[in-house]
Amino acid sequence: MATRGFVQRVGWIRIGALGDLLVGLASLRETLDRWPQAAVTVVGSPLWLQILEPGYWPQIDRLAIVEKRGTEAKIFDRIAGAGRFDWVERPEAASNLRQEFSSGYDAVFNARVDSPRQGFAAFWARVPERWGSAEGLSRFIYNRRAPHDGKDPLIHERDVPLLLMDEAEAGLNHDVRFLGKSLRERIDLSPRVLKWRGAGLPCARRLDSAQFKTRLGFDRYFLVNPTSSRREKAWPPAKFRSLIEKTERAKIFPGVKPVVIGAPHETDWLREIAGDKFQIAQAASIGELFNMVAGAEFLLTNTSSMQFIAASTGTRTLTLMGRARPEIWGPLGPSDQFVIGTEPKEIESIFERELQAYESIDVETVLKSLQAR
Repeated sequence: MATRGFVQRVGWIRIGALGDLLVGLASLRETLDRWPQAAVTVVGSPLWLQILEPGYWPQIDRLAIVEKRGTEAKIFDRIAGAGRFDWVERPEAASNLRQEFSSGYDAVFNARVDSPRQGFAAFWARVPERWGSAEGLSRFIYNRRAPHDGKDPLIHERDVPLLLMDEAEAGLNHDVRFLGKSLRERIDLSPRVLKWRGAGLPCARRLDSAQFKTRLGFDRYFLVNPTSSRREKAWPPAKFRSLIEKTERAKIFPGVKPVVIGAPHETDWLREIAGDKFQIAQAASIGELFNMVAGAEFLLTNTSSMQFIAASTGTRTLTLMGRARPEIWGPLGPSDQFVIGTEPKEIESIFERELQAYESIDVETVLKSLQAR
């Protein structure tokens, strides 16, 4: 093992939508473990302000919030007050990542392997250790790099930065175990990937479902998340409703009540499934959503960020997948299941292919998967 030296501050970069950030939690945990004495800044999307509970991981004391395609930054510090921690913006702080990284960073790890954009900020700031993956001339911005660029369909989005860190660390320590191996072989040699295959995802906040259970009026429930970013990316509402009714008749969840869950703006969609028979729950924040999922005995969902929240809370999940590849975006809990639709690849429109792939999943197949859970 090469000498690491004393690293005082590390930047960790992960940008994207909610699902992209959640699957990155394993890489974030590994970053904290690799530099256990360092203070850590999480660089990424505004949703990090809701995902990361200030104080839950004491090493993380700063957030640098940027837009997906930019390097202009708003800096938030972890501030203690009134018996709790909060993220508080520091208006006088650096206004871009290059300035922020120039303020005393010893290492930056770019977990966003599909773009070196924010990695360039670390390069121009002359951060001593710059970890990442890029192709072509861009690869020279990193001095701790791995060859994988995150495009191969055989590796899950959670595992891409884990493999990157292991391969870059192996190169740093003159370890040749990954050389000349196929991607599949390299994945199976990655200690970090193998570790998280059995662990799912870490949680980024304290969990307390008691308040939600009080609001419901009962303790035992399973969640049905029928919505998605678009109608084409979801199982039809009539099939969701039929399935819930059949789970009750078959007593698949004896003594456990179904709760139809979604976002505040999805009320009409949720009512198509719940009607007047089943209860609806809509989380006002990501923190509340974590608590709802944590208290559930099971989650049934389309391919969505919900399955990754469940992986971080230890809630078992059955994910319905249209044309999405489970190798890339499947559920991550060690006992989780998925059902895949049949994609009509001869159709030109990807939206129509997605719609038909979801419609191809029949109720009885999903019911049998629930019975076999």
